[in-house]
Amino acid sequence: MAKVTKFCSLLHSTCGLKEAFERQYGANRSIPSAVSTRWNSTLRLVEAVTDLDPQSLNTLLEAQGHKGPCLSAREWSQLKELVEMLAPFLQATDLTQGEEVVTLSAALPCVLSLNSHLNSMLNKTRHLAGFVKALQKSLQRRFRGIFANVRTDDSAQPAGDLPFGDMVYMMSALLDPSFCFFWLEQDVLAPDEVTSEVKEMIMDLVLAEARKVTILAESSSGEDNKGEEPPAKTPRLFTGYRKKSKKKDDHVSSVKAELIRYIQVCSGEEDQADCLGFWNRNAKVFPRLYLVAMRVLAVPATSAPVERVFSHGGLIMRPHRARLSARTLSSLIFLKCNHSVA
Repeated sequence: MAKVTKFCSLLHSTCGLKEAFERQYGANRSIPSAVSTRWNSTLRLVEAVTDLDPQSLNTLLEAQGHKGPCLSAREWSQLKELVEMLAPFLQATDLTQGEEVVTLSAALPCVLSLNSHLNSMLNKTRHLAGFVKALQKSLQRRFRGIFANVRTDDSAQPAGDLPFGDMVYMMSALLDPSFCFFWLEQDVLAPDEVTSEVKEMIMDLVLAEARKVTILAESSSGEDNKGEEPPAKTPRLFTGYRKKSKKKDDHVSSVKAELIRYIQVCSGEEDQADCLGFWNRNAKVFPRLYLVAMRVLAVPATSAPVERVFSHGGLIMRPHRARLSARTLSSLIFLKCNHSVA
């Protein structure tokens, strides 16, 4: 890593090396610099270096008088394994830190898929077995609540008391057509009876949430229509018994039918990448699930989008702009955020 960092520093600070590099690999080829506060920038740096031919790179460095950053065959192999191991973590970081997209639903599938990826890396790594084991142990400790909820962690504590043990991660994954129950079939390393139990539990959670959301919607609509109540009918004995129970049963069965139909649709269609577009198109097809999805999927997976707003504010509020009004400042931050998203 020190050699790669040194090479990148020399490339961006030495004109002769940069010109020779461009003659060797093309004017459009470059190595990105690493940012100390972003681990993924370091990975992109290593990935860009390992994409080059090792022999030609070492020859170039020696010709320019920089033998220190030259990489041996073993070091090159270690870096290639490092990139292969951490590339899915880079993808997971991008998925859970997006803006104007659903991010919460990707949290649980990303964690379980990363765990499966590390399991597969253990069987084929040559140099970084200890690093893979340490990383997997850290992943399972940090997201222990997720592993407890899918019955792959034998913890004595309730899953809700563990980190990331909230059931919203499981419900959001189900309500995203990109994930649905695919992660349960592929990445939960447990017997079939355990996965079936987890599947039934998640479906019950969504059904319970649908009942809550429907009650809230009905109560709010009832308050809006208070002044338009019809005249009361003459009360009769026992008239409400069968009617009330029938209404409740009909609601439960209709929500469950929607959920089963939704799972069938997700399994039958291959391209379901746009979660918000899917629910906008199917709001009338799954009206009760739509209310639950809009409630659950609105939660962001990380605080990264909010932190970016404060970063943009810090870039705008410089000492020479100390007399900006609050209205002008908010407008500049809004324009800066929209420009970065675009």
